[in-house]
Amino acid sequence: MSRILNRRQRYALFKFFALLSLVRWYNIFIIIGAQYLASVFMLNPEVPWLEVVLDPYLFIVALSTGFIVASGFIINAFYDLERDVINKPQEVVINRLLSQQTGLNFYFLFNTIGMILSFYVSKKVMLFNFLFSIALWFYSHKLKKMGFLGNISAVSLTVAPFLVIVVYYEDINPAIFFYVAFIALVQLIRELVKDVMAQKGDVIYGYKSVPLDYGLDKSKRLIYTLAVMLPLPPVALYMIYDFNNVVYYFVAAFIALSAVVFLTYKARGKNDFSKINTMLKGVIAAGILSISLV
Repeated sequence: MSRILNRRQRYALFKFFALLSLVRWYNIFIIIGAQYLASVFMLNPEVPWLEVVLDPYLFIVALSTGFIVASGFIINAFYDLERDVINKPQEVVINRLLSQQTGLNFYFLFNTIGMILSFYVSKKVMLFNFLFSIALWFYSHKLKKMGFLGNISAVSLTVAPFLVIVVYYEDINPAIFFYVAFIALVQLIRELVKDVMAQKGDVIYGYKSVPLDYGLDKSKRLIYTLAVMLPLPPVALYMIYDFNNVVYYFVAAFIALSAVVFLTYKARGKNDFSKINTMLKGVIAAGILSISLV
């Protein structure tokens, strides 16, 4: 009996870790961290940082965002199951330890928790999270298969958690929009890189993408065009705000992004673009941390 119980406990533990992997808990922590950094350094620069961090309603906003984003990852994995078996077999967990029905149950549970938490903050935050949740579902169900429109949608949903903080504080700070614009452009380049890496599964299951519709060379030219646009948000930020330390991040980012452009020019196979994707993730993660330098 003890051995059977231990097996059950181990299986339950494996399912728990499978759920954590499915909702990409590390991404959720990064998103919540970004919300706190933006709240402290961009939207409340004159308020003592401890007072902002200990705001219980900010905690509820961040927690509700975490549950909504987790539900978005679940529904995305649900619709992408067959495609991911081909493109990312090592990352597919929903069909191994978690059944599709279990995944859907958690999707509805997390959405419900997110909505309830939002209700305790304000109707505006609840409405934003409701629309955000619908948009996550619609992206996974329809928009993701629609080529460049799907890329734009993915980027918009990536930066949406920043905007819920703006809704909560009812304070429109241009600095956060310039910052988000820069991160969004980097993320858009990353979405194109991910499409190149996912061509095999996309062509089998009828997904549209820029690489499939226009070819690798035109996809690269689009990446170059977006890279040329990258200096615009930091320049606008510099013209409006007197900042010093954050310039070090942008200099380092442009060095890394120059390397990305060069590697993109030389890239031919999936492994090459996988390295580029890793570099872009590093630029985005560093960009989130650099908010504290504004």
